[in-house]
Amino acid sequence: MRKLLVLAGVCLLASLAYSQNNLSQQHAERLFNSGVDLVNHNQYGAAREVFGEYLAVAAGTDARRADAEYYKAFCSLNLYHSDAEKQIGSFIARYPTHPRAGTANYDLANFYYTEKNYKKAASYYSKTEFAALAQDQQRTAHFRWGYSLFNQRNLKEALDQFNYNKSLGGEYGPASSYYAGFIEFSQGDYSNALIDLKRAGQNEAYSKIVPYLIANVYYQQKSYDELIAYAKEVSSRDGLTNKEEIALLSAEAYFKKTDYNNAYAGYQQYLNGREAKADKGVLFRAGYSAYTLNENEPATKYLKLSFADSDSIGFYSAYYLGSLYLKQNQKPMAQTAFDIARKFKPDPKLVEESTYQFAKVSYDMGQPDKAITEFEKLLVAYPNSTHAEEIKELLGQAYVNASNYNKAIEYIEAMKTRSSAVDRAFQKATLLKGMEYFNKDDYFNAVQLFEKSLRFPVEPDYVAEASFWSGEAYSIGKRYDQAAEQYQRIIAMPGYNNTELLVKTRYGLGYAYFNTKQYDRALFNFKEFVNKAPRNQPNLADGTLRLADCYYVSKSYPDALINYRKAAQLKSADEDYAHLQAGVVLATLSKYDEAATELETVIRNFGQSSFLDEAMYERAQIDFEQGNYANAVTGYTALIQTKPTSQYIPYAYTRRAASNFNLKEYGKTANDYIAVLENFASHPASSDVLIPLQEALNLSGRSGEFDKYLASYKTAHPDAKGIESVEYEAAKNLYFSQKYQQAITSLGNYLISYPQSANVSEAKYYQAESHYRLKEWNKALSIYQDVAQDKNFLFAGKVVGRLAELEFKQANYVKAVTNFQQLVKVAANKKEQYTAWSGLMESHYLLAQYDSAEKYARIILEKGNINAGAQNKASLFLGKAAMARGDYELAQDEFLNTLNSAQDEYGAEAKYLLGEIQYLTKQHKPCYETLVSLNTDFAAYPEWVGRSFLLLADNYLAMGDAFQAKGTLRSLEAFPLEHIKGMAREKLKKIEADELKKKTEAKPDSLDN
Repeated sequence: MRKLLVLAGVCLLASLAYSQNNLSQQHAERLFNSGVDLVNHNQYGAAREVFGEYLAVAAGTDARRADAEYYKAFCSLNLYHSDAEKQIGSFIARYPTHPRAGTANYDLANFYYTEKNYKKAASYYSKTEFAALAQDQQRTAHFRWGYSLFNQRNLKEALDQFNYNKSLGGEYGPASSYYAGFIEFSQGDYSNALIDLKRAGQNEAYSKIVPYLIANVYYQQKSYDELIAYAKEVSSRDGLTNKEEIALLSAEAYFKKTDYNNAYAGYQQYLNGREAKADKGVLFRAGYSAYTLNENEPATKYLKLSFADSDSIGFYSAYYLGSLYLKQNQKPMAQTAFDIARKFKPDPKLVEESTYQFAKVSYDMGQPDKAITEFEKLLVAYPNSTHAEEIKELLGQAYVNASNYNKAIEYIEAMKTRSSAVDRAFQKATLLKGMEYFNKDDYFNAVQLFEKSLRFPVEPDYVAEASFWSGEAYSIGKRYDQAAEQYQRIIAMPGYNNTELLVKTRYGLGYAYFNTKQYDRALFNFKEFVNKAPRNQPNLADGTLRLADCYYVSKSYPDALINYRKAAQLKSADEDYAHLQAGVVLATLSKYDEAATELETVIRNFGQSSFLDEAMYERAQIDFEQGNYANAVTGYTALIQTKPTSQYIPYAYTRRAASNFNLKEYGKTANDYIAVLENFASHPASSDVLIPLQEALNLSGRSGEFDKYLASYKTAHPDAKGIESVEYEAAKNLYFSQKYQQAITSLGNYLISYPQSANVSEAKYYQAESHYRLKEWNKALSIYQDVAQDKNFLFAGKVVGRLAELEFKQANYVKAVTNFQQLVKVAANKKEQYTAWSGLMESHYLLAQYDSAEKYARIILEKGNINAGAQNKASLFLGKAAMARGDYELAQDEFLNTLNSAQDEYGAEAKYLLGEIQYLTKQHKPCYETLVSLNTDFAAYPEWVGRSFLLLADNYLAMGDAFQAKGTLRSLEAFPLEHIKGMAREKLKKIEADELKKKTEAKPDSLDN
């Protein structure tokens, strides 16, 4: 019984154990199935937990444990656990024969492929056992492996994978064909690429993508007709990708076939709205196509956009741009373009043609110096050029029409044989170069050039011009005999009928004789001048005055009076002098009342006249000569008190002394004579006062004083043969011999030895002049200031002029104004007057005192008719003052007035400033025209030519034409002025930096997209 109970218990326990095991297995199965379901629904976190539970309860012999371990590792992978790859690797190692081991690498590869981690994907595809995969899995694996390699640019290996699928059709067949075709195209295997791409194109998904690649294949095969036909075939497809690119390829095919009409249409379609980012080569070909069709505006647009500094395209673009600008007669822009194109050394033909066009345009623009240089280089570099004969002809014409003369003169002088035309060119070039020197006050070199011109008397007009300006230069240099010879040559020319020049010649010849005191000859020529000069001749009043002076010197007083009165009626700047001289003549004719009226006209109406002191003196003289001594004393006293620095003061003292003597005012008489001895010891008037002084002192009871004044007179007038005089003359001669350093030393020694000499002020003056000639401004200024303290110094006007000039040179404009104002008061002639007015005009302008600057400019225009340059300068400053105040309209008018007469440096500056105003007021086209004409009209003034190029570049930039701006600045690389080149380099650097910045900021196209 007991055994039965035991057995029953055992059986019961076994039954219970079996039931529990059965329940456990059922639970594990539910967990496994639940995990698989969660994986299928991508719920990897929950699935991983379930498989963990399963592995905890499943029997060790459960065949699904291996699957569960794999699923758990797979879930870790999809949950991005760091040890997921290790888990799968452990699975493969533990269960190498398990079916999951064969597909685990495939699953890993697919995971990384989905994550676009193509490097890892490719690595695991390479480890996959393809035999363990189903057929559809193999196709997937081959495509994805190929795509992973493709994305890593491993194209050869990728092609092997795509080749597996491309002919099998199915899901990956078209895609494999597409990528295989793409790779074959990139490797230059165009035949196979065409086959594969066409296969891919049969699939709807690729039918709109592959046409662009197929078109590219045709283009690379140079199958241009097939490409054009294919482009037409696919052009109507809806949704076609890269439609514009296909149109571009079609255009490129037409271009290759030289069918520029269809090419241009295709380029237009492609470039519309994308010109800014388009390829430079495409833009160039579009521009060239338009160029051949005479579509000039779009051609210019495309070629300018295609220009790039760093590649050959830019140079070819520049050449055709130059040709287009020539068609439009925009020669400066053509010149810039050809200048760029000729720098492309790899293409000698382009260099030759561009240089030829550059030189030709330079010649047409009136820049023969550039043209000559380039033509000469061309003949050396390309002696067999098709343009050789034309170049030689143009070279000759350049000399004939030169307006910049140095190169022409040098070249012609070096020629062994010369034609008459070349001699005429040389005659003209030397004449105009001489005039250029003349306008710069370089009279020595001017005469040298005029003499050269006169050696080749081919053209009579040039002979007359050279003779006239040579005469003017000699006259300025006070070589009047030589001047007269030059003027006489013109008078003697048979048949010469240039009335204007003949009239001016009579005027110059009259002065040459007048200054050599040949008054009869001077009278004849001034009379010819006055009789034949038109009323608007600027020197008519002056010539009339000189004619009157000649009559006066010849004692033909009635004729002199007639002409002085004619001159006064002309209301010229010398009206005061005319009235003065009329008064003097009338006094000579004893017509004292009329004389007094004329002189009082000067005193009353010309308070600033440089002849006011003389008029006052002569008016007092009339009273003196008529015995009106009291009135005479009043007149002389007024002169002494109001004009203490006048040259007439010593005479006024002696005449007032004589008047007082006649009035029996002996003490006053003595005092005036003493004033002459004390204040004007070296003046000639002092030599005649000793005897009357002695008499006056005796009559006034002061005879004891005479010895003192006699002693001072002897001191002031030592024996002419004495050592002091010898030393002083020797020191002065060093100055006049231009041995300035020695003169400074000798004059210094003289001043130490004779500090009380009457020559002290004059010695100091020549010492200061020597420093001035040596450009030792500060030393000169100090001595001039010392000499200026002697108000009675004979050269007081010159001293004040030098003080004003040196203060101005050192930018001490306030002090300069003070000295120039003093110079106005003491000016002894027209030249000193003009110097003062001009200095005041410039100083006030530089002090921003524009109203005062204008005041003196107008005075110069009205009264300062020294020469054309003086008038031009004054007119220029009227414009500069208006411009500085911001009155651009008035400034433009004044600059245009300047340009009506100025062909000198003032004209060049006026034209530049006119261009600057147009630039500032955004008148860009007029600015361009003004600056271009400056380079033609004023080529002899490099400072303003250089500045005009710099402003022209700014103007191009303002017009949005960076191509021309950069080309203009580069053209200054060989400019003669270093500071202009420096500014050009800085401007160019800034433009290029700005362009680079814009390119950097622009969003780049992605090749991968």
